Amino acid sequence: MMVFLLFFQIDSLSLNKAIDMALAQSPAYYEAKVTFEKSRILYYQTLTSLLPTISASGTYSNSEYQGVESSGYSGNIQLNQPLFDLDILSSVFISRRQQRGSRIQYDAQIAGLILNLKTAYYDLINARELLESSEVAIERARENLELIKTKYELGSASRLEMLQGEVFHLSALQDRAKARTMEISAHEELKSILGTHEEINVIDTLTIPDSTDFLPLDSMFVILASANYNIQIAQELRKAAKLDLVSSYLRFLPRISLFYGYTYNSDSLVFDFQHVEDNATRNYGITMSFPIFEIKSLIFNHLNAKKELELREHEQKRILLENEKNLSTTYFALKESYERVYFARKSYDAATEASVIAREQYALGIISFLEFLASEKDLYGAKVTFKSALSDLYIQRANLSYLLGQSFSEE
Repeated sequence: MMVFLLFFQIDSLSLNKAIDMALAQSPAYYEAKVTFEKSRILYYQTLTSLLPTISASGTYSNSEYQGVESSGYSGNIQLNQPLFDLDILSSVFISRRQQRGSRIQYDAQIAGLILNLKTAYYDLINARELLESSEVAIERARENLELIKTKYELGSASRLEMLQGEVFHLSALQDRAKARTMEISAHEELKSILGTHEEINVIDTLTIPDSTDFLPLDSMFVILASANYNIQIAQELRKAAKLDLVSSYLRFLPRISLFYGYTYNSDSLVFDFQHVEDNATRNYGITMSFPIFEIKSLIFNHLNAKKELELREHEQKRILLENEKNLSTTYFALKESYERVYFARKSYDAATEASVIAREQYALGIISFLEFLASEKDLYGAKVTFKSALSDLYIQRANLSYLLGQSFSEE
């Protein structure tokens, strides 16, 4: 798929294809992926602390005493195996907890990428529909302006009516410029998210959803507590801080390890392995170290770990409250969006019918040109309101889906 996208120009994209494309070549996706892979490498690196460590060294020395010069060679190879080191064990558990947090962070970044993609995609649909609507409005304004200019030249229309026609035409041109800026902004945003320089043509359309059923808000709070990415990350950070606090206690305990190795000394450099083996000294035993001279640093590490846990607990509560607030506001904003779309559609239908009637009545001379222009403005304004409300509805649904960890169905 990657090769196909690189060698063929993109003509059109559905939302699903855009998501697939983002997950194939978006820089934000690969940035999140590499960050997660680094956390996994760090965890594996911590695991290697449990494995035995082999060290080898060689020394050549030359000394002189009272005019007598002597030299010697020595070598040492030793294996060390941690036997009782709770500091290492706690580091492994903490690293594992952090790696799980990195996984959630990775999922959150991907969900955020998809949310931004959907928002840009819906904005682009809305902007292009507004641009098309403005083109239609300009064409109708131009026709009306030509008609009223003709009537003005024939003396059947006033200069005020002609000026109003020019104002409506210029207003339509301004609306097109604004819609074009919106279209360029949304298009560039979508291209940036997808990591492409090709022109994008969105092929999906926004339709009014059939279902307006909502889960109870209390049920969504339950889902939020277990599925929201920010809350999950805060929970993992608190658990990691708790493990670090336990680890700060364990660091006061002695560390015990086994060692086994060989030491070889010779006056000359000998490349005879049998000679080295026969003259090497074998040594093995148990090493026990007490952190007597590290008490000060251990105490301060413990105090910092205690405060870090306290900080993470307060942070978790704050993030929970913030996301509950965001869920409530998004929930009611979504309900409002459904209502706005419903009433905006009714208003658009009424404005369309009113525009048709006004055009017929103006042709018959029943209403004035100013009244006719008012109906045209109402029609364009109602269409813009409806399209914008529909786009906002889809964006609010995407936001609610993201807050609930994408467990909330958008279809």
